[in-house]
Order: sequence, then C-alpha cells, then structure tokens
Amino acid sequence: MSAAAVAPLERDVRVISLIGVVHGTSHYYQLAFVTMLLIVREKAGLSFTDVGALGAIYYAVSGVCQTMAGFAVDRFGARPILAGGLALIAIGLALTALADSFLTFAAISVVGAIGNCVFHPADFAILNSSVNTRRLGRAYSIHGLGGSLGWAAAPIIYFLDDLVGRTGAAFIGALPGLVLAALVLSSRYLGDHRVVVRAATAAKGAKGGLGLFFQTSILLCFAYFALIAVNTVGIQQMAIPAWMEMFGLGERYAALCLMTFMVGSAVGMLAGGFFADGVKRHDLIASGGLLAAAALTVPIATLSITPGFLLPLLALAGFAGGATNPSRDMIVRNATPPGASGKVFGFVYSGLDVGSLLGPPLFGYLMDIHLPAAIFWIAVGLYVVNAAMVLTIRQASVPRAVAAE
Repeated sequence: MSAAAVAPLERDVRVISLIGVVHGTSHYYQLAFVTMLLIVREKAGLSFTDVGALGAIYYAVSGVCQTMAGFAVDRFGARPILAGGLALIAIGLALTALADSFLTFAAISVVGAIGNCVFHPADFAILNSSVNTRRLGRAYSIHGLGGSLGWAAAPIIYFLDDLVGRTGAAFIGALPGLVLAALVLSSRYLGDHRVVVRAATAAKGAKGGLGLFFQTSILLCFAYFALIAVNTVGIQQMAIPAWMEMFGLGERYAALCLMTFMVGSAVGMLAGGFFADGVKRHDLIASGGLLAAAALTVPIATLSITPGFLLPLLALAGFAGGATNPSRDMIVRNATPPGASGKVFGFVYSGLDVGSLLGPPLFGYLMDIHLPAAIFWIAVGLYVVNAAMVLTIRQASVPRAVAAE
C-alpha cells in the first residue's frame, strides 16, 4: 500500500492547502507581471501590442519548458523543483522594478516563464503521492480554486503601486513566492512520488522517455487542454467587449457578467471535487458538464435572451464547466502510465499554454470584424468536441498498475 493510501486527514488537509496556495500564487504572478507592464507601459515606451507580445513570450516559453520541467520533477523530485519555480517567478516580478525597455522586459518574461512552467507537473506529482486516493478529486478542486483566487488577487499590484510606488510594489509583490518556496522546502508532509516511480518503472508495462507522449490517450489529453484554454482565456479577454456589442451592455454590467461566470466556475470546481471522489466514470461527469455548458451557451450565441437573463445563465454555464475540472484531472491521472506523473502532467498541461496563445488572437480578430457572436458559437463547438474527446480518452487509456503516485 502506498503512503498516500494511509495518509491521515490532517496530512491531507495540510498538503492540499499548501499546494492550493502555491497554485494560486503561480496564477497571481502570471497576472501580476502583466499588471506591472500596464503600470509602467507609458514610462517604458511600450505599446499595447508590446504588452501583448511580452505576454505571448511568457506563455510560449512556459509551454515549451513545461514538459522539460516534468522530466526534472521525475528526476530530482517535485519539492525542490517547485520551490525553485516559486523563487524564480517571484524574482521575475521583482526584476520588473529595474526594467525600462521591451528587451529587458522580454528577458524578465523568460525568467518568470521558466519559474511558471514547474507548477502543474510538480503540484500534481505531490498531490498524487501525498493525498489519500479517496480525496484526490477534492484535492484537485481546491487546486483549481486556488488558481482562480490567485488571478483575483493580482490587481493588488495597482494598490501597492499607489501606496509605495513601482519599485516597492514589485519587491513586496515578490515576497509571497519567496516565503512559499521556504515552506515547500521545509514541509515534512509533502510525499516524494519518485518512491512509486522506482517501483513502477520495474513493473511490466511501465514506460518512460519521449515515446510516452505518442500514446493516443496522452495526445488526446494534450489536445483537450489546448482547446479548453482557447475557450477559457479567449472568453476571459474578449467576453466583455463582445457582450457590449451583442446586447448593448454597459462596461460595468458586462464586467459583472464575466465575474458571475468565473464565480460560477469556482463554485462548480468545489462541487466537482465531491463528484469526482464519488464516481468511477469521471468521463461521464466531464462530458456531461461540458455538454451542459454548451447548451447554456447557445442562447447567448443566438442572442435569444434579454440582458437580464445573462447573469443566471452565465452562473449556470460557469458552474457546469467548472464542475468538470476535478474529473478532468482524474482522467489525466488515470491515463498516466505508472511512474510518469511529472512527465505526463507537464506535457499535458503545456496544452494550456498553447491554447492561451491561440485563443485571444482568434477571438480578437472576430471582434475586429464585428462577429462577436461567433466567439460563443466557437465556444459551443469546443465544448462539444471536448465532451466527445474525454469519452475517447477513457477508451484509449491503459489501466493503471498502481493506486497512486
């Protein structure tokens, strides 16, 4: 029996809480970097296009490096890699206090991206090896919720800039990552998934190396995350102007609609954790939630509702989509061959970076040519495609030989 299978509740709570905060911190730094760019944009001579390009550099480097980070996690252990990523992403934000040109910000974005790339492979390797398997769905839901709260915390950089200026904001904003890096290194509750790796690699059917990524189930998981990110990031960035054009909304009401969607998604993640722990067919939970989100998005795409119905409809659509996240993560875990947690989660979650690169330009182009409704028709289509994909992933997955990593 693995260490995770006998882990007491107190240990699980400590591990889930720490990793949830760590994941939230990674999302906080993603947006804090962009926030700092907007604060110094005029003084540094940056255009909005420059800011967008720097964001693209960040996600491109993070996506390329995330798979390599997965190999590093499986080779050196998740804890030191995670602590290093926290320190590096924090240092990246601190360095923005000194930058004054596009090239220096580009170099800093690379530093921050290398720090950012470690979180998914390291987080999931730790959760899979440290948390009782009966509570993994809830662990994944708290992990996802932490990310959402981290995004919500990033605007604090604006307030810090008002209080202590750009340099103070950058240095103070860097402190959480450095503190958490020390906590991760010192925690005695975080399991070492390499113990299972060593046992699994000796077992029949255990796979490693680059050939691992050519398995059908792993490639489908990568595509799934890329398409999810096209929807998520594209809608986050373009929904407000789209709804303003489609329904004649004011900016504040449109922003409230987006907040309602995101809050619904966060609540759905929490509920989805209980669903994921209570069922064996995670593919049915994930596909059902995605199809429900698609059905709830159709009235928006067809403009067949009044603005007053947008709020409850978006709350339900967000809930349906968010509820799929823990089951989605369980699907990836079940598709992962024994002994390859870091590699697979690193590779699969790099799909999020790919989708984050593709979604905003596509949806931005649709806004430029005044086709805002097309954004939501694409969202409907992607929900349906992903619902079919998760069912296919289950059929293509090789049964796991061990209970947990």
